Amino acid sequence: MSEMQSVLPMRLTILAVMLSLMPALLTAEVTMADGRKPLSVGPNGVEAIAVSENAIDIYLPINHNGVSVTKDGIAIGNALPGVRKLRDEGLAPDTIYTYTIKSIEEPEILLAVVAEKTFTAFQPQATYGVVVVGATAAGTSAAVTAARMGVSVALVEETNRAGGMAANGLGSTDIRNISRSNGFFEEFRTRVASYYGGSHNGLRYEPRVANAIMKSMVYEEPGISFFRKTRATGVIIHGPRVAGVQVTHLDTGQIGELYGQVVIDATVEADVAAATGVQFRIPREARSPEEPHAGHIYYDNQTDEILPGSTGEADHRIQSYAYLLTVKDYGEGQDRTIPEPPNYNPEDYRYSPPWTESWAYTSGRLPNGKFEINQHPWGTDLPGINYDYPTASPERRAEIELLYRWRALGYLYYLQTEQGLRSLGLADDEYPDNDNFPLVLYVRESRRMVGLSEMNESDVTYARSRKVFDTVAIGDYPMDSHATQELTDPTARHRGEGEWWLVRYTPWYQVPLGVIIPKDIQGLLVPTAVSATHVAYGTLRMEPVRMSLGQAAGNLAALAVRMSTYPHQIPVAILQDRLAAQKVYLTWFEDVNKNTRHFRAIQFMSARGFFTGEQFSPEDPLTREEAKWLVDRLVRVEKHGVEADDPTLPLDGSTPITRAEFAELLVGAKRQIDPSWTPIAVVSTHYADLQPGTATAAFAETLYRHHIDTRTWAGPPSRSEQGLLFNPEAAITRSDAAQALWLAHRAEALRLVPDKGKSYE
Repeated sequence: MSEMQSVLPMRLTILAVMLSLMPALLTAEVTMADGRKPLSVGPNGVEAIAVSENAIDIYLPINHNGVSVTKDGIAIGNALPGVRKLRDEGLAPDTIYTYTIKSIEEPEILLAVVAEKTFTAFQPQATYGVVVVGATAAGTSAAVTAARMGVSVALVEETNRAGGMAANGLGSTDIRNISRSNGFFEEFRTRVASYYGGSHNGLRYEPRVANAIMKSMVYEEPGISFFRKTRATGVIIHGPRVAGVQVTHLDTGQIGELYGQVVIDATVEADVAAATGVQFRIPREARSPEEPHAGHIYYDNQTDEILPGSTGEADHRIQSYAYLLTVKDYGEGQDRTIPEPPNYNPEDYRYSPPWTESWAYTSGRLPNGKFEINQHPWGTDLPGINYDYPTASPERRAEIELLYRWRALGYLYYLQTEQGLRSLGLADDEYPDNDNFPLVLYVRESRRMVGLSEMNESDVTYARSRKVFDTVAIGDYPMDSHATQELTDPTARHRGEGEWWLVRYTPWYQVPLGVIIPKDIQGLLVPTAVSATHVAYGTLRMEPVRMSLGQAAGNLAALAVRMSTYPHQIPVAILQDRLAAQKVYLTWFEDVNKNTRHFRAIQFMSARGFFTGEQFSPEDPLTREEAKWLVDRLVRVEKHGVEADDPTLPLDGSTPITRAEFAELLVGAKRQIDPSWTPIAVVSTHYADLQPGTATAAFAETLYRHHIDTRTWAGPPSRSEQGLLFNPEAAITRSDAAQALWLAHRAEALRLVPDKGKSYE
């Protein structure tokens, strides 16, 4: 990848711009779309796929008996039986068109309604707030999030699809606990569930549906220019920052330059980031006390034993890649046998299980009778041939991809011929523009960036005992690596050198912001090839985590654009508050969900170290011991930063604290930091049950002056016929205390100076 230089400096007017934007920034809420049908998918194998800025292909129902097609209510033609594709040309660029397909024989029968957007017109040069390279899970999430923040976005993608592996065969979501679904991934999952209807939970989906839903989320944002079939071929650097990318359209060869205040490299390979000079790691690290499963290793997933022959040495090996095929059984008498692929050798698959015992059949079931083939060690995986892939040229990568294609087709051919499953074939309504074969190789890992923070195995294993004050996401899927060398012994207790699935060592965990921020360049974020060791990357590579990190990157990039600064200079508290407002988990409590009262406050204050543990008990009364600790921490945090040394929050107290007592404690704590919290004598009060001139009234009115009143705690129950009630002798709940602390602390926490707890300068 070439590097282009420009002498145009980036001028920073941070403070003035930040202060002018602060009111809008802190009050604006993102409204998530929910439960909408995708724009570009229909039943019966009907799909619309843009091929240029002026043309769309409509793939018609399989084995139809003749159809009529209308566009936006106007007839455009008929298709005779057997015609699989209809091209509509002469269209306007960057426009959504809706097609209605009906049966000719029975005109009253509606077969499908599908929509698609033509390509964005390719310009020699264009400027955006944010440029996102790669419409992967992270890239799509980042682009949509930034656009929802009111920032213009260019989304660059080499294929014609959106969603990365979700749209290219990974139809079984890697998440253990569905209740931990949140943020962008939760929206995606909800849309999937809505599309299929019934009791579907949205965790399994056809690739075509995932693609359509991801495209819908992109198309709904007018601020996104989606450059499909476009490759980033160069990086533009202005002084200390990345200023944009050079791109090439893969069909026309047109070259353009896309400028952005922030560039997000959301690809797995991270070629753009690498071209800027950012440091990366690729090889496996050696075993260490922090990483007992690192390096050269043979592992028994059944017993969690490290087996003989494991040296723990570092080396150049990476886990296997694969193409994930989508297949279905066409039924008795249907012969779907494919031609024998090149390099086919049945011995490569001899020890693979019978179809009914295969992963695809037992765990990889998708809707509409389809299966995801992700079989290893004797299946679609092929370790060893990909060691040079991360840094290889596009031509060399294409050679490696071809070998994986043959390997995947070889396994399907083996199932068809050796196991007699001739009715099993590629799903003929998936990837109709690519011979029903996925467009993207499953690159499980490639480069791993060296960022401001790095996650290793112990950061995951011991996550529950650690405070991650700059958390921006959570994950919970086990650390997972496919083999780095082929397995040849079917009797081995392991599944190939380098393969492990560390279930017992992976609790839910927090992900720090620093893993997506490179050390060596400004204006760049990397939410896929994140800063982690090989072992920790085994869980960070899962699509739900990638969507979460994409959402963090999209928010951070948009904030940087709106504040005219670099992403690393944004106080992490501002980002955390945005994410919490978007129903993102910054931490996890078993009894807190997205509908819990004061969710935003609970997440934000917990991220800053005020609440820990597995249970929050939101409606339980706060105890006096807890209250004293919380307000003491408030003083320490606002004086010294979030990493102030604190004892553990006491949980053994039993005496509830009243609202009056809590008000006195909170006002007293804030008064140590800010003189405006000094109580003053009041001659009248907003509360019908408080007498002017009393201490409780003074404390309550001080809170009121700072926009904290009982309506922010309990809502309508705080009112009576006499007016607003304080209920001074009532116990304050833990969730109400979190809300009050958040309101009292937020202004200080979001002060537009480098965050005292974690500096990203």
